[in-house]
Amino acid sequence: MSPLFGRKTHAHDDAPQAAVPPAAPVPIETPLTEPPPPAVPLDDAAVLAAEIAQLDALPLAQLAVEVMVKGFGPDGPGGPGTPGTIEAPSLDAPRVGLAEIARSVSPAYAGHGVSQELQLRFTTLVAEGLQILENASLVRITWHGGVENYLATRLGRTAVERGAVERVVAGGDL
Repeated sequence: MSPLFGRKTHAHDDAPQAAVPPAAPVPIETPLTEPPPPAVPLDDAAVLAAEIAQLDALPLAQLAVEVMVKGFGPDGPGGPGTPGTIEAPSLDAPRVGLAEIARSVSPAYAGHGVSQELQLRFTTLVAEGLQILENASLVRITWHGGVENYLATRLGRTAVERGAVERVVAGGDL
C-alpha cells in the first residue's frame, strides 16, 4: 500500500513483508551531577572601555612606554627580527600600522561587539603615544601605499632592551 494514501500502487504491495523486530530501547544516561554552566565570555567592549580609561589616566611618558613595549618589544608586531624591521629589512614585508599596534596594546581592540567609536577612542590614545615616541626618535614613520607605518629605530630598540623608554622620552640618555 501507498504509505501516504492507503491504496495499492504496485503488485508487490501484496507480497508478505518480513517481520522486523522492534528496536531495543536505548538507555537514557543521566548525569550524576549537573553540567557546569557555560563560561560567560568577557565583554570585549567593556574591557576596551576600561583600558581606554586606564591609558587616558596615564602621564604621557607612561602612555608612550605602554605603546613602545607592547608594539615594538619582543612580542609586538614591530618587535626585533620581524619582517620589515631594521633587523630584517624587506620591501614586501607586512607593515606595522596603527591598527596592528592598537591590537598589540589591547587584544580587546578587535574583539566581539567593540564599536567603531570605542576603536577610534582607543587608536587616538595609541596614536598620541606614537607621536611622543616619534618626537623622542624611538620610532619613525614610513609611508607605503599612502598609509603610514611605524618602525622602531635603533635608539628605540635599545631603550626597550634597557627599560629606558620613559627616561629617553623625558629627554634623558640611555
